[in-house]
Amino acid sequence: MTLDALAAIANELDAWRANERTATLWWRDDDAHAAGPELDRLLALCRAHNTPCSLAAIPARVEDSMVALLHGTPQAWVLQHGYAHVNHAPRGKGLGAWELGLHRPLQTVLDDLERGRTILKDRFKGRFVPAVVPPWNRIDPVLLRHFPALGLTGMSAEDRGPLSANRVRIVPAHADLLRWKGKAAHFAGAQRVTDQILDHLRSRRMKTVDPDTPTGVLTHHLEMDEAAWEFMNALLEATNAHTACRWLAAPDIFEQGNLE
Repeated sequence: MTLDALAAIANELDAWRANERTATLWWRDDDAHAAGPELDRLLALCRAHNTPCSLAAIPARVEDSMVALLHGTPQAWVLQHGYAHVNHAPRGKGLGAWELGLHRPLQTVLDDLERGRTILKDRFKGRFVPAVVPPWNRIDPVLLRHFPALGLTGMSAEDRGPLSANRVRIVPAHADLLRWKGKAAHFAGAQRVTDQILDHLRSRRMKTVDPDTPTGVLTHHLEMDEAAWEFMNALLEATNAHTACRWLAAPDIFEQGNLE
């Protein structure tokens, strides 16, 4: 199944090449905060394929071990995964989990975002790109209008429909390698993930969506099973071998802002 899925992606990239265009992809990985065998494996994959990965790091939980580990992987960049990855929505009302909702006073949420940005800027310096990845892929749109004042230049969540904000680049994750059931996750399957990638690539090629928005592939290194790791390795190998495909680093997608 994986070989068939990768062949379908290669055929789509052939169509891009026939149009003398290059398909851009980007890789987002969520919940980074500390060194460990899973993060080691993800960074080894980055280095092996010389492919950039944007790590959504949880500011309040970041440990020195992660800071040190990234020094050996120039392909890795850091985005802001909320502040503490804590749910503040009322439980038992069917709202789901929210950190960046308005279940607290607006200024409290903005203070958390500013505090998180400062932590990541201080710890990762120029490897930090000030784009926010909302925990649980949920954010109240009202917050986006305050991003520029906080020095935040971008946002990435799941592709749940049109969302825009002045001066904030919004780039979704279009294909999640995992399927979630409660707190448990497993590989979503080669066909499902490939269909998600192809749907966005074809829509871009046909210009029914913004053709300049890179196609996002999402991983969670702490939750991935062996099948997910194997598929990601095969996907990187196949796409990097194609002349009509390029993986973008976070600074290629979001402005880095003034990090001095």
